[in-house]
Amino acid sequence: MKYVMNRVDASRVRKISMDYGLDMLSATILSRRGMDDKESLKFVFESDLVYQYSPFLFDDMETAVERINDAIAEGEKIFIFGDRDVDGITSTAIMYKELTRLGAKDIVCRLPLNDEPYGLSADIVSEIVDSGATLLITVDNGISAIEEVRTLRDEGIDTIIVDHHISGETFPPSLALIDPKIPGSGYPFDGLAGCMVAFKLCYALRFAKTPLYQSECIFFHARPGKDTVRMSAVKMVNFIVEDECSEELSIGMVPSSESRMIRFLDQNLPIIVMDREQESLLISKAFSDSPEVMLNDVRREIEAVISSVRGKSLFTLSQISRAIRYTDMEDEELATLISLFRSAMLYKNRSLNEGLDEIIALAAIGTVADLMPMRSENRLFVRRGLKILEKNAPDYLKLILSHFDLIGKSLTSRDISFYIAPLINSSGRLGRPDIALSLLFAKERCEIESLTDKLISMNKERKANTESALSNVRSEAESSLSFFLGRFVLVEKDVPRGLTGAIASRLLSETGKPTLVLAAMEDGRISASMRTRKNFNARAFLDNFSSLFQDFGGHSCAAGFSMAKENLERFKAALTDAVFSLSEDEEEEEEIVVDAELPESYMSSEIWKTKDLFEPYGQENEALRFHIRRALVSDVLPNRNGGTFLRFSISYNGEIWPAVFWDYDDEKGAVHKGDAVELVFSPEVNTYRGISRLQLNISALEIIG
Repeated sequence: MKYVMNRVDASRVRKISMDYGLDMLSATILSRRGMDDKESLKFVFESDLVYQYSPFLFDDMETAVERINDAIAEGEKIFIFGDRDVDGITSTAIMYKELTRLGAKDIVCRLPLNDEPYGLSADIVSEIVDSGATLLITVDNGISAIEEVRTLRDEGIDTIIVDHHISGETFPPSLALIDPKIPGSGYPFDGLAGCMVAFKLCYALRFAKTPLYQSECIFFHARPGKDTVRMSAVKMVNFIVEDECSEELSIGMVPSSESRMIRFLDQNLPIIVMDREQESLLISKAFSDSPEVMLNDVRREIEAVISSVRGKSLFTLSQISRAIRYTDMEDEELATLISLFRSAMLYKNRSLNEGLDEIIALAAIGTVADLMPMRSENRLFVRRGLKILEKNAPDYLKLILSHFDLIGKSLTSRDISFYIAPLINSSGRLGRPDIALSLLFAKERCEIESLTDKLISMNKERKANTESALSNVRSEAESSLSFFLGRFVLVEKDVPRGLTGAIASRLLSETGKPTLVLAAMEDGRISASMRTRKNFNARAFLDNFSSLFQDFGGHSCAAGFSMAKENLERFKAALTDAVFSLSEDEEEEEEIVVDAELPESYMSSEIWKTKDLFEPYGQENEALRFHIRRALVSDVLPNRNGGTFLRFSISYNGEIWPAVFWDYDDEKGAVHKGDAVELVFSPEVNTYRGISRLQLNISALEIIG
């Protein structure tokens, strides 16, 4: 068994444990996973939307907001164009629902149907022009549609691109381009799904309807030092820091005319403080001429919303503030003032939160389905979205949850990945994503039931099609694996476009080798999906051929592209050369990365509390893995369903722990009662018929005696 465990700085771990009240195991894993900086820890612990990044960090966000608001006010026709996968479907639904809520009356939603290509095409452009729309919003696509957007512009149609794919060197001539992957976009996190970028635009539209929009102000705080006064100030617009100033002066030694701080405050903007009398007194002490500075005391305004602030000084509040744990601002009291005021204003303006749960739930589904990294803001929104689905799911999703026996269950990202997302995705795989979109718009019970039944039926059809296609390509896959000397699998025969990803995943599971599946499109293009294990970076590998692609993207273990058919032979020749030139390191046995080695004394139900801390799991934050060097098999249960998995239990630390090994292969050695085993497991909760029990999900096992 080959496993690795990242090293950690013991002093750093102790500091995290003390600062955040964590046990040493949790603090160690946070550090081992690179989640120990303040920004990462914020999204580990917090679920409140006040911690999200401002949507106005996107450079073009104000332009997009103002154009959409104008279109709604003037009654213009708005055309929303999305994509056929779960991300594209949820993006479209989010955008439509929010524009409708804001009063838009004339909206057209369009997704690619049947074998229509991904993204804007000449036919779709003609359809948009013929529709009479004056504003196009693309969601989960558009970044590569340079000529199409230019044509629309020439026809007098404005385009707002809402996307998350990687751009080329040239951008479409759109009115606004909102994509976190664009260099210089201004946004601090590039791992948003298309649905989350759509959510950000929707939240910005809500924010623009409040008095907070485009408001400029200065937050100020002074505090006494030893014979000095220390002053700090921050200028903010839309709650985004634009400028800041700090100054420390010996008491009464400097005239205000020579002060950088006084010049900073003299911008004819509201100067916000808490406890005006105290702040004014310190300003008077600081200068030889006691200048008058107009200060706006917001204590009462904050206390009206956050009652726990009453009677407490800013210093006291800074000692108990949760938000202060995540700031790098030197003046923690000023940081506390800004945090309290921002929270109070966001909660005071109820329109920012009313009806928001529905689109957060959709954004969570799209984010998980599109394999986005489960870090930064994605953790906040997926965690919150899961709770919404668990406690107050929209009516049109309740039947899906019921179908998979998820009602009343504590939901995880795995439930989205294994149950909800495939059902929605099946309609797109079969060329009818409009059916899933119609479900997300449905209000009447009978319509919801009918559309849910259709999706269930389509999902069964998709599975049957996958099995049929898999049978057709297995021989080709075996020949390919032989040709590439056991290093790679390439399949290009008789695969439907919508099944390339599913076929690649299954062949990867069967062969354990990087797998690329190609499908020929009716329009003369090639569509492809690649799946790999963690020791082989799919996206980096395909990047070697990106000059041949029309569109290209993905992640380390899942990537894809489309290209013109005339490039196919050149691509295959280049691919063959690349595979045979792979280094030995890239063909090595896959290493198992573990989070901790568990001595017997650490093995208890507390491990499951540690598991909960790291939820939600997903890309770049996979399920915790613990290594046990030696445990005894206490029982092996017979497999009554003829499957390849193994159910057994181990004895460790004086207790019996149920376990399941899904990838069990008895050809490598059958497991028997009394065997000593080395294993790697993830803690999970198995719920069946309303009864939950702790369980070890085994990812690697070796019999050692």
